[in-house]
Amino acid sequence: MRRYKLILTHEVQPKDITRILITGFPGFGAVGYITTKYMVEKLRMRRVGYIATPLLPDFTSLEDYGLSLPHEVFIDEHEQLVVLLNRMNPQKNHINSYVNAVLKLIKELKIGEVLLIGGLDIRFKEGNEEYRWLKNSYSRRYLDAPQFLRGPLIVGPLASLLIALELKKIPALAIFPYTEPEIVNHKAAAVALKVIQQLIGVEIDLSELLRYAEYIERMEETLKQMSAQEGHKESMMYM
Repeated sequence: MRRYKLILTHEVQPKDITRILITGFPGFGAVGYITTKYMVEKLRMRRVGYIATPLLPDFTSLEDYGLSLPHEVFIDEHEQLVVLLNRMNPQKNHINSYVNAVLKLIKELKIGEVLLIGGLDIRFKEGNEEYRWLKNSYSRRYLDAPQFLRGPLIVGPLASLLIALELKKIPALAIFPYTEPEIVNHKAAAVALKVIQQLIGVEIDLSELLRYAEYIERMEETLKQMSAQEGHKESMMYM
């Protein structure tokens, strides 16, 4: 039977304290993916394993450690912070298998808390807040921002993980920066990283991410202006 399977390729030293796992997915604004990928790069985390997929993907890339895989497990130099980098979403018909692999990762690496990163449609924004958040019944964390709205559905693998962590009584907190769903939003990822820094005290240089976000915004504005000018020219032709 095809299923997801956790493979740890490197030994991780036992710790007296419980570790924190951070993960997200290429969902709205790709916020979860960008956040975790940036953390892995800036903290120079090392890959210690991966979650094998039921079917081989048709893409990869060359990284410092070799070929990239769809679901990779990284750990920081102090072996206290774990990142599960999801380069793709798990297959819907195998979601239970994927969740079980994550739960095994939590058990194997003695993870005591999970931080989840997602994107929230900017149309739900009510004030000047940059993000919303929610926690499960076992998390004692509180953030200085509005909590997630009642009513809108949380969907996809992030929702599946939230349910599983609740049922397994594992503390979990989810952070949802606002984003336009269709774009790749680096600024929203920077919002998530600022919150993560406040929560766990890790320092991450965000300057590169913010510069890239500003560059993308300028490019989008230029394209909008060019499109508007082209539209004006076309309307002139039919006057």
